[in-house]
Amino acid sequence: MKKENEKRIVIVGSAGVGKTTLLNEIKKKTRLEVIEEQARVVCKKLGYKNIYEIKDPENFRFLTLKSQIRSEEKYNNFISDRSTIDCWVHWVRWSWGKAKTFETEEYFRLAYNQALKYSHIIYIPRLIKPKEDGFRWNNKDYQNQIDRLIRETLLEWQLMTRTYIIKEKNEKLRVKEIMEYFKN
Repeated sequence: MKKENEKRIVIVGSAGVGKTTLLNEIKKKTRLEVIEEQARVVCKKLGYKNIYEIKDPENFRFLTLKSQIRSEEKYNNFISDRSTIDCWVHWVRWSWGKAKTFETEEYFRLAYNQALKYSHIIYIPRLIKPKEDGFRWNNKDYQNQIDRLIRETLLEWQLMTRTYIIKEKNEKLRVKEIMEYFKN
């Protein structure tokens, strides 16, 4: 569980909705440690330029989840581009039917237990057209699937009371919206 006064903030949402852009603006206004998107970190460590080059996707997803948890455990206060919620959602979307049952249960346990430690979850729904970054798939139908899975996970894991849903499309207004949310 999360501890009082800790700010363990994660930004979740499907690909291309503005998570990294929002994080980069918020970090200028706070003194929080920043955790970058771990899928990109793991890809780089493994020598991949994008997700399409990954040879063992289930192992990659485990490595990403464990890297996310390790990164979060380094700090009492942080803001993170993605989270174990995102890790779980991508596991469900891509590995659910292929992985062995015990692997899925272990993945769930790790992701869920870490998610309970988050003090604030900033959820960015699909409000803008995704920007292609050459790293991941930004297909509209895929985005809709991921978006639905995130909302379902937030509800199932009973995390909605600590979730703020972005309303603004404009990037500058989003920052203002979040800073107001943090004040309240």
